[in-house]
Parts: sequence; C-alpha cells; structure tokens
Amino acid sequence: MGPTALLERDSQLEALRAEQGRGRLVLVAAEAGGGKTALVQAFLAGLPRGVRVLQGACDALFTPRPLGPFADVAHATGGELAQAVEGGARPHEVIGPLVDELRTKPTVLVLEDLHWADESTLDLLRLLGRRVEGLDAPVLVTYRDDELGPAHPLRIVLGDLESTADTLRLRLPSLSAEAVGELAQPHGADAADLYAKTAGNPFFVTEALAGGGEAVPVTVRDAVLARAGRLESRARSLLEAVAIVTPQAELWLLERLAGDSVDALDTCLASGMLTSHENGVAFRHELARRAVEESLSPARRLDLHRRALGALESQGTIDLSRAAHHAEAAGDADAVLRYAPSAGDYASELGASREAAAQYGRALRFSDALGAEARGDLLERRAYACYLVGEFDEALAAQEQALECHRQVGDTRAEGDSLRSLSRLLRYVGRAEEAMRVGEHAVAVLETLPEGRELGLAYCNVSHLHQHLEDEEGERRAQPRARAARRPRRARGTRLRRDDVVVPAGAVVRGGGSLLRAGARVLHRARSRPLA
Repeated sequence: MGPTALLERDSQLEALRAEQGRGRLVLVAAEAGGGKTALVQAFLAGLPRGVRVLQGACDALFTPRPLGPFADVAHATGGELAQAVEGGARPHEVIGPLVDELRTKPTVLVLEDLHWADESTLDLLRLLGRRVEGLDAPVLVTYRDDELGPAHPLRIVLGDLESTADTLRLRLPSLSAEAVGELAQPHGADAADLYAKTAGNPFFVTEALAGGGEAVPVTVRDAVLARAGRLESRARSLLEAVAIVTPQAELWLLERLAGDSVDALDTCLASGMLTSHENGVAFRHELARRAVEESLSPARRLDLHRRALGALESQGTIDLSRAAHHAEAAGDADAVLRYAPSAGDYASELGASREAAAQYGRALRFSDALGAEARGDLLERRAYACYLVGEFDEALAAQEQALECHRQVGDTRAEGDSLRSLSRLLRYVGRAEEAMRVGEHAVAVLETLPEGRELGLAYCNVSHLHQHLEDEEGERRAQPRARAARRPRRARGTRLRRDDVVVPAGAVVRGGGSLLRAGARVLHRARSRPLA
C-alpha cells in the first residue's frame, strides 16, 4: 500500500521511532489488511544510515517450516546463527547465536505474521523476549489479532511475555469515516458507501478504489477466499451460510441453514472473518461477505436462499424485506410478488422512498404473470417512489409503462390521472412544452368522465404549467400566487398524494385563468373526500 495507507497512523509511527536504539519487544497488532506492514515499512524508511534491518516472516502454510522467520534472518546474516538454524538446532540452542548477532551492530529485527508461527518459532520468541532488554536492538513483531482465538498459541506466548519482558503494544485501528472520505475524494468515489463496504480496513479501501467500479476487486476476493480456504470444511460451510444473509445471521437461522456446521461458529469467529452482534453474527467486512457469496456455485446459492426463505416463513412475524430478498435470489416469483410489494408499501409509509422504489422494481421483475391492472398499479407506485428520490428517468419510464397498462384495460380515469402524473414528471426534467401537451391531454380525457379528484388535479397541473412557461414580463404582471397545499396520500386512487395539489389563489395567468377557476371549483368539491 502507498503512503495514503498511513492516514491516522502518526501516533504509532512516533512510538516506533522512539524505540530506535532501545532493546524492547514491540508488538504491532491489527486485523488482516489493517496496515501493519505499511507502518513498519514507513518506520524502516526513516532509520538513520548505518542501522541494519533484519526481517523474517511466517508463512501461511498448513505445516509451517520450523523457525521460519528466524531462518530468513539467519540466511541474511550467515555465520554461527546460520549454522545453528540450518543445522536443525533447537530454540534454546539458537538463542545464543541470535543474541550475539544482534549485538554486533545497530539493528532492528522485524518478525512478521507471527499468527502463523510454528511452535519452535514461538519458543524462540519467548526466549528472545526475556533477553531483549540487554540489547540495543528493538524487536518488532506483527500479527493479526483478529485471528487469535482464546487458545491460540501466540496469545499464550504474548501473555507470558507481558509479565516477563519489556513490551510495547501498538494496536492499529480501522480508518475513520473521515479518513476514508479523504482517500475517496480524488477518485470521485462515494465515501459513505466505501466506508460501509470496507469498515475502514486500509487494504480493502485502497483496493476498492484501485478497482474503480468493480464490486469486489480481484485482490480483495483472492485475499478473502485464501483466508477462508485455510479453515476446515464445516467452518467454510458456515461462512457460506452467513454470506447469503444480511445484515446479520441470527443463530436460529444459521441452524436452519447450516445444520451441524453451526458447531464451527467459534472457529469462524476466532478466524476474524465473522464478528458477533447482540442477535447474531455477521462478516466483519461487507466486501468479504460479497467475495464469499460470489464464490458460491449457482446450485449452492439457490439452495441456501430457499432454505433462508423457508426459515423466515416459518416465523410468526415475517420480515418482508428479507423475505423478498431471499425470494428473488431463490427465483421464487410467487414469493417475490407476495412480499416485495408489501415491503415497498411499508418502506413508503416510513418515508424510505428509495427502498420502496427498489422493492417495487423487484416485484416488477417477476410480474410477467400479472394482469395489466395489477402491473399498472405496481408501476404507478414505483414511479411515485422514484420521483420522491429524484430518480426522474426511472420515474418517467415507470409512469409511461403504467399509462400503457391503464389503456390496455380501458380504465379511462386511471389513464387520465397517469397522463397528469407523466406531465408533472416531464416538467421536472425540463421538457415543459411536452409536459403541457400531455397535461392538456389528461384534462381532455378526464373531462369525458364525471368530475372527481383526478380532474381537479389535472386542471391545477395545467394552470401551474402556464405559470412555469410564462416569460419574465408576464410573471411581473401576474397576481401573487399561493403556495402549494400539500397532503400525503396512503392509497392510490382514494386519497391525495403529497405534492399532488397546486392551487394558485386568484392568479390570472396568460391562457390559464379559466382552467384555474374551473380547477379550483372541482378541487373544492374533491377536498370533502378523506385525506391522509
């Protein structure tokens, strides 16, 4: 990672610099991708000339090589240390040559990824920690603390060293939302979304930015799957089950999805890939969840979503949004149409218009079997929800399709009201002349029917369009106009919607005065109907 990865790492870097020339064990901990290596490399780059750097690392092997990081060091130094390590000496036989080597010249010893260390490496680290105070060489040890379960061998060694050696612990936290925003700004990326997906993990942040619009960068995917691949099979199966459940997997749900594999939960938590919440477990990072989910075979993914849907349906009170999600992923059209529209209505009642639009869109993707009337109703709801969040292209597309559905079933009143809604949307996207033609068409259609709410709104819409199209001179001559009277609407066709009503008070607009007066009269009668 580049220099940007060192945001919010100043205090840790200064702490490392303060240890230069001092014999001390410095423990640098962070989660996977937390920036341990970047911090150490920044420290090493600023060392005075003449200070030797010896580095060794543990490898992610199922059977680690004995004394792995010390073998790297011995290869660099040669001499008695190399002879001891290469000759298969035991830790207590290696510690003497190692200490002697560290005393020969100013040195910094770096031992990386000790969470993968073999037992002999940990034994030698324990011996070195007890002798480090007599040296002029700081020993930097890096490890992933999110992978240390209660019984992890490294955790036990660190506990022993805490009471017998001079140690300094440096813990690297995740980046804050502000730091992620600073990194995202030059790329034009959505900082809030990036932070939500990465939880501030420096590796995930930098790789996501480097990947541009890629959902899960290849580097992130490979790192996540390599980490998951080191787990035993039941733990991997449990990760797969958690990956298809959002935002978190409750324990009762995991039992239905994973069966006996739920016993591997402690292993998954100890690996650092999952984290526990009050009511269940979830992936520590959204990008990691997506990487695991995308790695599933189509058959496995389908099976898990079907199980999840069945489990949710077995509950007394069903979560409509989650049920709709699993129904779509399971390809169950009937279930999608059973849950998605209701989830959209519920979201709309709460003012979550973006979620409502998405749920209506989900239902429409499975609406081939619906009749034109039901499909038109869904399209109307999606158009209005999209309009509320400013997604005007989507709103226009849905409104135009709704209009065609109303025409197919011969519902003249719905057709006229749909034309009026379409006219309003056209005005919002700057197509005022077209909006006027459509608005007048709405009036013409509705005037063939008995007067009602729809005609009053159509008159008001056209009157407003006359105001919108007037030039500056005409606007100055016009009389003052009242602000829009706004009333929310809960059910289409029976109650007024917010932003539906525009009532100019006594305005005489060029070409629009008669429509204004007629609309006001009709609207006065319409107001006697229930409003929500």
